[in-house]
Amino acid sequence: MFRIGISDCGDKNRNYIEFLKRIQNSVVIILSKDSMSREKLDGLLLTGGADVNPELYKDWPDETVHVDAERDGFEFRLIEKALSDSIPIFGICRGLQVVNVYFGGTLIIDLAKYCNRFHQAISDNEDRTHGVIVNDSSKMKTFIKQTTGIVNSAHHQAADRIGGGLKIAARADDGTVEAIEGNGELRSKIVCVQWHPERMYFESPFATGALRMFESCLNRTTISEHKFIEQKNTFNGGKNE
Repeated sequence: MFRIGISDCGDKNRNYIEFLKRIQNSVVIILSKDSMSREKLDGLLLTGGADVNPELYKDWPDETVHVDAERDGFEFRLIEKALSDSIPIFGICRGLQVVNVYFGGTLIIDLAKYCNRFHQAISDNEDRTHGVIVNDSSKMKTFIKQTTGIVNSAHHQAADRIGGGLKIAARADDGTVEAIEGNGELRSKIVCVQWHPERMYFESPFATGALRMFESCLNRTTISEHKFIEQKNTFNGGKNE
């Protein structure tokens, strides 16, 4: 049985829970500040949400930034505990960003304002989509099994300088960092994507492949084919639920 903890993100917890349930023999635990220290976990998923405080990467906020300092501290402690226990970390959207910052990386404060790139959701109910290119040398390529494709997008910040022990696994077609992974130097295996696989059609290799890679880290096995529980997919790649 794999016990996977997720950082509490309120109403959208169910998306991540249903996504992770596709891993056989898994149980998902919503982590709070009160429960995190007593839970024995096999893996950690850091979910989407508010912006990471720019002060944590020595930048300054502007009118585009909306932070949750309490959550920053909570998730930093979750990462610290995961490293102490040598369990894998799966970051999605904000999860990628907080992992990068934890390891000393920086973020682009606002892609539209400073880079003229548009990755934010179209509306509260619909994600944007764009092309993505997976690095041939990445571990992620082995699981996604293709170099290019389309992913959903609902963010206005992105990784800039990459943190220690991490490397870029994929970029958007405009050059924005879309995935990072561990380079083998860290105590925990790291899988992070900027897209939202939990909101995509699961048949997409960018949803299936991301989960397969994390599942392989849970197993602590070599790369192989992994079977996921078949269940009705209720999430539309363009719908932000």
